[in-house]
Amino acid sequence: LVLAPNCRRSVIPDMGDVMYSDDVARPPLRRRLAAIFDRAESLYLVVLRGTILIVATLLLAWVIWLGVSSAWKISHSPDSVVEEQASVSADELTEAEAPAGPVAAAAPSSKASQAAAEQTYYSAFVERYYSLFHAKFEPYRHQDDKALTKQAFDDAFLNTAARLEAVKSGKLDFNNDRDDLETLFTTMTEAADKPKTLERLNRYRKAKKVPVTAQVERTSYSTQSGWDSSSTACSNWFQEPIGCSVSRVVPHNYTENVTTLQYPKGTESHTQIFRAFQDRYFDLLQQRRSDNASKAEQQRQDIVSSIADGKMSLVTALQVLGAFLALMFFFLLIAIERHQRRISGVVSNGEVELGHGEPAPAAF
Repeated sequence: LVLAPNCRRSVIPDMGDVMYSDDVARPPLRRRLAAIFDRAESLYLVVLRGTILIVATLLLAWVIWLGVSSAWKISHSPDSVVEEQASVSADELTEAEAPAGPVAAAAPSSKASQAAAEQTYYSAFVERYYSLFHAKFEPYRHQDDKALTKQAFDDAFLNTAARLEAVKSGKLDFNNDRDDLETLFTTMTEAADKPKTLERLNRYRKAKKVPVTAQVERTSYSTQSGWDSSSTACSNWFQEPIGCSVSRVVPHNYTENVTTLQYPKGTESHTQIFRAFQDRYFDLLQQRRSDNASKAEQQRQDIVSSIADGKMSLVTALQVLGAFLALMFFFLLIAIERHQRRISGVVSNGEVELGHGEPAPAAF
């Protein structure tokens, strides 16, 4: 831009602001007020510019954070959750106690035979499992204890006939049951050699029955005769007095002291210990499988919820980005307006130079 050479200009060094020829013509008070307003406007614009830049930077950082976190949440899939494998150690079986009262053996099934491969496996497993019982627990049996045959052992502890029926009907998965039985065999083998197990078995082998006296509630019955006005058992029941003479059985409860030979309290037989170990194994296995399934399902639900949150965060990120663009557009309008006003003043009053001959600085 080239200005006419006859354009007047003046510089007022003590105010530090550029004054044009028409400003010189103003009264001193108006010139000072105009300078104060210009400085105040410059200060406000600097503050506004800094505020806008800080807010815009925060908005941009928030957009980046929302975008990254949303992409991370959405990238996960519920199908990626794998349920943990449940397991039971031998040390967890050694403290197992036998259930109170006798444990009834499950009745074997009498239906048709199962697939040859499954039948062969269960038969072979019964052989191995019975050998384990016979080698590790049977030596501690007392002479008056029942000796279990292989078939009785199967019916009492495994009931492979019922397992075959369950596999055939689809209620039991053969592969899973086979894995559970193999793990049971390994765990029971380790538990049988644990010092606590040997201590319990030796305690039973050395235990002697002692007389124990206990009070037992019993019931006796006696026959009593009496008049029953509602009875029609006699031929002349309708005559006065109405009714008949009848006899009835009356129970009488009483307490009796009974002495029996029992092992000391806390002593368990070798079959009770074996039963307690096996029941403990399956109880812990089922409990941990249930816990692992619940945990995996909760993780899947968390991922589904996280994906939904991620999508909402993306929407929020787009809204924040729109606010950022609107704020920068507002900032651009202020800069353009300030710059245009300076250019308009230069065009109206001629070329302006600073006190040392330097060109005027940029408007914003």
